[in-house]
Amino acid sequence: MRIKTIIIWIVVIGCSFGLGFFIFNFFIMPKMIGTGKDINVPNLIGKRLVDAQKIILDQGFQLEDTRDVYDTIFPSGYVVGQKPLAGSIVKTGKKINLLISKGAQMVNVPVLEQMTLDQGTRILASIGINPYPIESLRSSNPTGKIIGVEPGPGSEVRLGSNLKVYVSSGNTGIFLMPILVGLPTNIAKDSVASNGLILGSVQTIPSEEPKDFVIIQYPEDGMKVRTGDTIRLIVSGKR
Repeated sequence: MRIKTIIIWIVVIGCSFGLGFFIFNFFIMPKMIGTGKDINVPNLIGKRLVDAQKIILDQGFQLEDTRDVYDTIFPSGYVVGQKPLAGSIVKTGKKINLLISKGAQMVNVPVLEQMTLDQGTRILASIGINPYPIESLRSSNPTGKIIGVEPGPGSEVRLGSNLKVYVSSGNTGIFLMPILVGLPTNIAKDSVASNGLILGSVQTIPSEEPKDFVIIQYPEDGMKVRTGDTIRLIVSGKR
């Protein structure tokens, strides 16, 4: 008789718990959730984190989490992603996750001098830099060897950016004057020397161009010159 009573109580307790769970899950909980107001998730992309946080709180949302990611479009500290997406209809109090830009990923320019163009191109591709443009310069170095890059080795550049590569075209006979306009003065001087030319006057004049870049050359590029000819340069100074 005692065992039968215990079994009855176990059954009663179990049924009560099940009934309570059913009532809470299907009647009470929906009413609690349903008390929230339907609202559109705002578009936070492109906003500063501090501004996005204010919008989230002002409109009745909660900021759950932020995660930093590299981004080439928005500067550091700006929102680049969000969940839920902008325009989603949710209840007030919904938690929002944000992705925050930490700026573009930077890589260091490697030393490529004296490598072949093919070797240098493979190295640049492996670290996410584009070898463009490629310019041939007369040089005492063997034909096809890399003789310089711009920006120079050790410089920090954005992942996916272009790197100007200078390749030797050798140094024989009468040749066409190379392009010096647009080059940094130090690289232009190296080009003059490596082509067996003589650097004459270097005049600095005020200019809107970046400082210490060649803006005029004599002879002009494309004219025929020979080893020992004198070259004159005009370079940009402060305006």
